[in-house]
Amino acid sequence: MCSSRSNGNPASHVLRAATWSAVLAVLLAVGARAEESQQVAWQGVERVVAFADVHGAYAELTALLRSVGVVDADLRWTGGRTHLVSLGDLLDRGADSRKVMDLLMRLQDEAATAGGRVHVVLGNHEAMNVLGDLRYVDPGEYAAFAGEESRDRRDALRAEWVAGNGPDSVAAFDAKFPAGFFGHRAALSPRGRYGQWLLGLPVAIVVNDTVFMHGGPSKVLAGLSVQEINLRYRAALRDYLVALEALETAQLVRPEDPYSERPALAQQRLATVATADDVSLARLKDAVQRFTAADRNPMIELDGPNWYRGAALCNECSEADVLDPFLAAIGVRRLVIGHTVARDTRVASRFDGRVVKLDAGMNRDAYRGRPAALTLDEGGARVSYADDRAPPAAIPAEALYVASATLDDARVAETLASGTITLVGPRSPGSIEVSVELQGQKVPAIFSATTRDDTRRELAAHRVDRLLRLGLVPATVEREFQGQRGVMQARPDRIVTLADVQRDKLRVGGWCALEPQYELMYGFDALIGNEARTADRILYDGAWMLLLTGHGQSFGTARTLPAHLQARPPSPGPELRRRLASLDDATLSAALGDLITPRERKAMLERRNTLLAQAAAAAR
Repeated sequence: MCSSRSNGNPASHVLRAATWSAVLAVLLAVGARAEESQQVAWQGVERVVAFADVHGAYAELTALLRSVGVVDADLRWTGGRTHLVSLGDLLDRGADSRKVMDLLMRLQDEAATAGGRVHVVLGNHEAMNVLGDLRYVDPGEYAAFAGEESRDRRDALRAEWVAGNGPDSVAAFDAKFPAGFFGHRAALSPRGRYGQWLLGLPVAIVVNDTVFMHGGPSKVLAGLSVQEINLRYRAALRDYLVALEALETAQLVRPEDPYSERPALAQQRLATVATADDVSLARLKDAVQRFTAADRNPMIELDGPNWYRGAALCNECSEADVLDPFLAAIGVRRLVIGHTVARDTRVASRFDGRVVKLDAGMNRDAYRGRPAALTLDEGGARVSYADDRAPPAAIPAEALYVASATLDDARVAETLASGTITLVGPRSPGSIEVSVELQGQKVPAIFSATTRDDTRRELAAHRVDRLLRLGLVPATVEREFQGQRGVMQARPDRIVTLADVQRDKLRVGGWCALEPQYELMYGFDALIGNEARTADRILYDGAWMLLLTGHGQSFGTARTLPAHLQARPPSPGPELRRRLASLDDATLSAALGDLITPRERKAMLERRNTLLAQAAAAAR
C-alpha cells in the first residue's frame, strides 16, 4: 500500500501477513538448503579473471571482458575453462544494471558448458536493492522495467496514494515512484527473476589460494569458514525479508518509508493499533520485534562482509590482526576486494600483497575511473585496463597516505622539505599555520620554532613511526622560516583534536574503529617514552583517522613506561608486537642516526622489552 495513512485496521491483515510470510519463508528456505550444498571453493583453476563494481556501466564492462578474451565481439563466452569473478555492485549509480545482470546470467550458463565458471559475489548494492534500500538507484534502472509494470496496478496505487495524501499529491507520487518503480521492485523481490538470482549468489568464494569478497572480513567473521559465512549471510537476508513481508502486509511498513527508518516507523504504527484482539496484537508485536532484530544483524550492517572497509582503508598494523587470522583460518594467501575505489583509480595491493583492491571506478560517469581486470595464472597476479593497450602488469603496492588524502607520504615530505612556504596565520603560541607548494601541489602545514633538542626529537618520532610503518605521525622536516629554524609538519585539510571532541562533545567515528588506533598510539608512546601526550596533541583527519603530534618530550633515558601508561599498560596487538620485536640497536642506529644518543636507544629497547613482557603476561 502506498498511502501515508492506514486504510483499515492492520490487525485485520495479520492472518494474511502470516500466510504470505510462511510462503516466503518456504521459498527462501529452499534457497538456503540449496546454498548448504552449493560449492564455494575451487582448486586447480588455471586462469582466474576478476573485476569489481560495475554499477550499471554495461559498455565499460563489455569492453573489459573483450579485452581479457573471455567473450567475443558478440559477447559470447570464449574463455574456455577460465573462472571469471565479479566482486559485486552490479547495480545502482548507472542506468544499465539490468543489461549487466542479463549478460552475466547468460555467461554463467555458457561458461559452465565450456568447462569454465562465472562467479558473481554479492555486493552491498545487490543486498540493498533486494532489501529495499533504494538510495542509489539510477532513474534509468527504474525505466528499464517500465514496460513490465502494469498500468492498472500503477493507476490503482496512485489513486490510493491520492486518497490518503490529498488531490495535490499526484506529482509527489510520480516523483517518489517513477515509471518502472513497481516493475523494478517486483523483479528484484524474492519472487522476481533477478531477486531469486541474487539471493542464490554467495557473498564470498575461494578459488585456488585467493578469497574473493566485495567488502572484506571484520571481526564479525572471525573463526568462520567460507561456507559458514555464506550460510549466515543468507540467513540474515532471509530473516529480514520474511519479517519485512509480514510488516508490509500488515501495513506497518509502507513503500514510501525510508529504509533506515522502517523499524522505528513500524513501532510507531504498532502503537496506534487499538482494535486488534490480544492474539493478533501479540502477533504484530512479535513481527515488529523480529524485524528489528533482523535489521540489526551484523552480517548486513557496516561490519558485514559486503560493507566492511577495514582491509581497504584502515591502518595495516592494526587491521592485520583481523585480516591475517581470517586468511589463515580459510587457508588462503590473498584477499581480493572491491567496494572502495582506489585513490588514483588504479588497482593496488596492501598488506605486502595479501590484499588486492580491485575497484578502479569502472563507471566513469560516477567515479571518473576505468575498467580494470585482475588475472591470476601461472604468471602470477597482474592487472590490466580496458582503456590501456599495455600488457597486464604487476600490481603496485598502495603508497602510504598520512595527513593528505590526495598526496602520498613521500610526495608530502618532499613538498615540505623543498617547497615554497606561504604564511597563513598564527595557529597557537609558538606555531604558525602555513601552506607549502611544490610543482603546483599544496600541503597545509604547521611551522614551529623549536630548540635543537626538540627538533631532533620530533624528527626522531617521525622516523620511528615510519620504521614501524605505523603512519600515525604526519610528515615532519626541519626547515627555516622567517629567520628561525624549526620543524615543519603536515596537517590534513580538515583537523579536529581530541580536545575539540571533548570540549564540543563531537560525535566521533569513521570507517576505521578508533580503539585499535589508540592501541597503536599507546604502544608508540611507550616505545619512544613520550611523557607529554595530551588531548590537543591527538588529532583526527576528515575520515577520523588518528594522527599524533608533539613529541618534544620523548626519547629520554628512563627505562620505565611513561607515567600516563603505567596505570593502564598498552595492549599491543600481534602485528605491532611482531614489529616491535624486530627492532634492535643496529636497526635503530641506522634509521635514526645521531638524532638520539646510544643511551636513548638502549632505553627505547628496554621500554620495548617491558611492553612486550607485559603484553605476554596479560595474554596468559
